[in-house]
Amino acid sequence: MSYYITIHNGPGVDESPENTWINITFTIKDHFYLRTDGALICFIIERIRERKFKVSTEPMDRKARWCISIPVSKLHKTMGGAVADALQLAEWYRFQILNGNASINRKLLFDRKPFNEALWLAEMNAYPISTSVINYLVK
Repeated sequence: MSYYITIHNGPGVDESPENTWINITFTIKDHFYLRTDGALICFIIERIRERKFKVSTEPMDRKARWCISIPVSKLHKTMGGAVADALQLAEWYRFQILNGNASINRKLLFDRKPFNEALWLAEMNAYPISTSVINYLVK
């Protein structure tokens, strides 16, 4: 089960050592639109469909913020099978969230600065920074 997603009633998602993990990361621009659990899980589903994620043997969300990891069984021989498995689990999470049986701890997920600290400070207007520096950081 993802570190940031809590199932309130009923069984959660089994985690076995054989799982691979699909890791979805977020940026400051993404964060602006992810104000609700429903918006966040829909964004995760969209990222999985677009195959914009990283695959690892361990969940990245246990070690870093601004990332949610979805477990996938290792029994899939193709990436398409793993994507379908992750998509099915994300849809299940979405159903649980919409029915009020699950929640995402967005405060913990987004409590630290993302990895590009200078860009984050510029976007939050913490100190003045020129647009040329911002354009350099975005590239």
